[in-house]
Amino acid sequence: MILTRVYLNTRRQGAKKLLGSPQAMHAAILSGFAPGMDPGRPLWRVDSDAQLRPTLYILSRERPDLMHMEEQGGWPTQPTARSASYLPLLDSLDEGQTWSFRLRANPTHRATVHGKQRIVAHQTVAHQTEWLRGRASSLGVDLGSPEQPTFNLTSRAVLDFKRGAGRVTLGVAQFDGLLIVRDPEALRTALVGGIGRAKGYGCGLMTLVQPR
Repeated sequence: MILTRVYLNTRRQGAKKLLGSPQAMHAAILSGFAPGMDPGRPLWRVDSDAQLRPTLYILSRERPDLMHMEEQGGWPTQPTARSASYLPLLDSLDEGQTWSFRLRANPTHRATVHGKQRIVAHQTVAHQTEWLRGRASSLGVDLGSPEQPTFNLTSRAVLDFKRGAGRVTLGVAQFDGLLIVRDPEALRTALVGGIGRAKGYGCGLMTLVQPR
């Protein structure tokens, strides 16, 4: 597995198009893999902590060529894309470790709507927070108690964008905090496979760093 990071230049129209449409971003990422390559099902996320230089992270089986993205929405003469193997981090996971994490997700649940079972988005901060905490066991981590979770919901939004002749509406939430590893193998599976729905649209990628 390869983790790739590239910066986007929000002063360029190409970057604005990519950042404004998860569909366009998804297509651009897939364009980075040549015919015959097997990138798996790439996970990706945009971090917008730096207003003029959002950061795109991509996790894939093979290294993407993002020259087209650099030319359209980056700094063509000073490319910023960097890739590194994700295996050392995955191999280092062990029970009892504490990590800082970030996850952008699409919290959903099953509900009966007009007599039919449907997948619908959680609407409130409390429900979105409990959505993640309730998955702690399956993710192989400890995220604290309902009264004292070890993470915060740091941003939330409703995205609406075109997909073909129709439109897609997604409720997304970003979580930041600490986790304690309880089941390293389950956590590895979650990191590589993604968490929740809408993985093709920038949701599901959890990244870990050593806590400060």
